[in-house]
Amino acid sequence: EGTMKRSLKMLKKMIISVLTFSVMLVFSACGGEDGDESGTFLSLAKDGTIRSHIEESFEESYYDKEELEQAVLEQAADYNNRTGTESIAVEKVEVKDGLAQVTLTYAGVRDYAAFNQVLFFAGTAGDAQSAGYDLDVVLSGVKDSGETLGKADILALKEEKLLVTDINETVKLDGKALYISDNVTVSSGGKIVKRSEDGNKMMYVVYK
Repeated sequence: EGTMKRSLKMLKKMIISVLTFSVMLVFSACGGEDGDESGTFLSLAKDGTIRSHIEESFEESYYDKEELEQAVLEQAADYNNRTGTESIAVEKVEVKDGLAQVTLTYAGVRDYAAFNQVLFFAGTAGDAQSAGYDLDVVLSGVKDSGETLGKADILALKEEKLLVTDINETVKLDGKALYISDNVTVSSGGKIVKRSEDGNKMMYVVYK
């Protein structure tokens, strides 16, 4: 009984770690590449929703799919109950060939940021400033690095969106990256961006 309680306690810690993209207690990360439907990544949709796909190695000798699924469902239900919404939906929890796959859908960027306890914004530059994000940065063009945008230029943008975050996961944009901070890598013709391992420095992406 004591071993089972310890296992369940470790499982809950593991799930929280996975869902918040923090230090893994049991999982070891495997990143996604260039738009493949594998690895850990986020997809931004034009309607404002966010789809999060997490794929990590899973030690089945200690845990099983049912325990994993229950823990994920409990975490999502707890958030929805606390907020009085149905903001987080669990699409898939699967364990196959030593890999655990968890796919969640969030109603918006605020839900994603709050649930995962990260800094994450995607929207207009004006809204980013209103939300308290520092826009005193210089961004370089994806096609021409010599073309830059400063704070005033960013705030003057009308049709473009701005992504600001401190996560290290791959992000699939609902558009193409036009301008980026110097700690961002771009792939798949501008559709995929990722923050480099650069301490706690935020990444900025202007996209359309």
